[in-house]
Amino acid sequence: MTEVRQLFAEAQPGPAADEVTRDFVEVARKIAAICATRILLMIAVLAGVGVWGLTIWDPTHDRLYAAVAFSLVFVLPQVGLYWRRG
Repeated sequence: MTEVRQLFAEAQPGPAADEVTRDFVEVARKIAAICATRILLMIAVLAGVGVWGLTIWDPTHDRLYAAVAFSLVFVLPQVGLYWRRG
C-alpha cells in the first residue's frame, strides 16, 4: 500500500508576522490596483474584439457607430489607465 500524503499540510513560505509592515501592505495594495486595471482592460479589449468582429461580419451603419462608440467610451479610457498605472 502506498503512503498517503496530505497536500498543503506544511506551512507555506511567506513573510513572517513581523515583516508585514504598513509599507508592505501599501505595496500589496498598489500591486492589486495594477492587476485590477489590467484585468479590466483585458475584458474591455475582448468585448471590443467581439463588437468589432460582429461589425466586420455583417457591417451596417448602426453596428459601425456602436463599435466606434464602444471603443471610445470603454476601451480608450482603460488604455489610458493602463498607461498611467504602468
